[in-house]
Amino acid sequence: MAVICKTLPKIDYSIGVLCVLFYSFFIATAQTLDLLLLLPILVQAIILNGDFKTIFFKVLKVNLFIGVTFLILFLEGKNELAWLVLIRANLILWFTLSFNFDGFKLYGGLQNLKVANNFSLVLFFTIKYIEVLFSTILRLKEVLKIRGFNGGVNIKTFKTYGDILAFMLYTSISKMQMVHDVIHLRTKDDRLLPASKIKFEVNEILLLSTILGVIFVYYIK
Repeated sequence: MAVICKTLPKIDYSIGVLCVLFYSFFIATAQTLDLLLLLPILVQAIILNGDFKTIFFKVLKVNLFIGVTFLILFLEGKNELAWLVLIRANLILWFTLSFNFDGFKLYGGLQNLKVANNFSLVLFFTIKYIEVLFSTILRLKEVLKIRGFNGGVNIKTFKTYGDILAFMLYTSISKMQMVHDVIHLRTKDDRLLPASKIKFEVNEILLLSTILGVIFVYYIK
């Protein structure tokens, strides 16, 4: 996974998880859009000193799927709702991806927050599965390029894509099963990481208080 933060993380991942939950829920339930919603993202960008180009392209890739929802709503004449969904989704995506959570970081943050281990493991395996799936796709694309494969509308192309899809699913599931077996054999109570003390310093207080402050101001104005 590409590193988004140019420097070492400046936010405790446990607080990061809380910030994502609070901000995402707030954005998802906000009835109207306001420039005030951008303030937590601005504060986050200053604290993390993120690589905005990398974050932008990550958000852009996910927008290929969001765009389908936007188009359906737009064609149904629900223009305001379409723009609301598009902007909401992108705000949440930008804020979340800026933390550059991987499976271990998210798992560790949840463990520090005393979240149930089974739930933390489900999220961990979900992220790891996606990472393995994408790495497999990139590797297969290189193999096809080396072998001079050119897709077309024919049986051979469809058969090739079908074989690739089956191989991707089989490889990903097999690797996740191996990870699960290793965790079960080498850890106590299937815990990947022990819970540690949450770091609550200036950056954590600043970002969390900004989100809570924005929520408060939004609903009282």
